Amino acid sequence: MKLCILNQKGGVGKTTIAVNLAYGLAAAGKKTLLIDIDPQAHSSVIFCPDISRGETVRDLFLDRACAVKKIIRPAMINGRATDNLFILPANIHMATVVEQITARSHREKLLHNHLQKVEKDFDYILIDCPPTLGVLAVNAIFTADLILIPTTYGRYSLDGIADLFASISEVKESEVYGYRIVRNGFDARNKVSNEFVATQLAPLSANLLATVIRRTEAINQAQMNNEPVFTFDPRSNGAEDFTSLTREIIDYG
Repeated sequence: MKLCILNQKGGVGKTTIAVNLAYGLAAAGKKTLLIDIDPQAHSSVIFCPDISRGETVRDLFLDRACAVKKIIRPAMINGRATDNLFILPANIHMATVVEQITARSHREKLLHNHLQKVEKDFDYILIDCPPTLGVLAVNAIFTADLILIPTTYGRYSLDGIADLFASISEVKESEVYGYRIVRNGFDARNKVSNEFVATQLAPLSANLLATVIRRTEAINQAQMNNEPVFTFDPRSNGAEDFTSLTREIIDYG
């Protein structure tokens, strides 16, 4: 299954969810590929410390004949390869891709066409998207079987979600597509904002995942340490929440 983590808003935890969900799936015995198409390359920094060398996902977008299997690398944590987990990394040069492919025909299918060559090799392919709805995100939407939309408990966290749905429908050429919303950064002390967000999400309840990712120091510290919360503090609430999210995604199909 191909899954993209998407929201046009920054600061909602896309990379945190991508990194920890990818690790959780791999730990559950699922062969998993994480693709980083965000020019900030934060997922790549965590799992591919030496991103300055070798080909990256940028080469896939620029060269239709590029051999995707040669770019995929084992995901590394603390200098060791992680079982079942692989990454197709990005680096800072990813930012130049958009202007170079904007005029191409069928540009929304570039990533999809490459993934057709390897998708049978993996149980799950996750795509960490940039916080914009440009051509890179469109590529992720086009190829994804499931779109995972993170949201937080901020006052403006759901602003623009109608535009996001409209963009997805346009790319998919359908009003019907697979998506789920995952709530991130929950803090029980913020009762007013929690109630507000719950009210706003009520009409979307059929597509709301049961798992709520709590705001925890373990997740923050894991990010600072460039590793998943599972390896930083496997007994933390953060690891518990991402284990629950992993199970929900596996149950989805």
